[in-house]
Amino acid sequence: MKSNTLVKIHVLKKIGTTDRLSFLILAVFYSLTFLVGYYNVTGQEHPKVHTNQNAKKLIHLVLIQFKSTVDVNEMQLVEDAAYSLQQIEGVEELNFGKNTSPEGLNQGYTHSLTMKFNTAQDRDSIYLPHPIHQKFVTLFVPLTESILVFDYWE
Repeated sequence: MKSNTLVKIHVLKKIGTTDRLSFLILAVFYSLTFLVGYYNVTGQEHPKVHTNQNAKKLIHLVLIQFKSTVDVNEMQLVEDAAYSLQQIEGVEELNFGKNTSPEGLNQGYTHSLTMKFNTAQDRDSIYLPHPIHQKFVTLFVPLTESILVFDYWE
């Protein structure tokens, strides 16, 4: 047993200047690799924060009862103007459509305009006062008998 211990001690003593220099070179190499990597990552711009596609959206639902005097040309103007609202920043999705429910519970509302917003601020501060929206209201409201606006978070 004593000879085994002597052999191990003898092997440890064989680490010389060359081996120590090799360990030093490896330590310097890995340290520099870490530092270069760290500074390259922290020196870059942070990636843009992406909005969560699964985040709740603010739904702006407008139910419309048009006057019986509205003709096909006027309806086309309203539809075109409704889709022009998509140009407004903050409007994420927009649909304009005619009621197709067979239930007969629409209470006179024949069309709907539905929009999605990411935030209430997009609706309140950008969309509602926007000139395109104001122009739409000027065209649209005189042609209606009744309008119901209902907003909710999905």
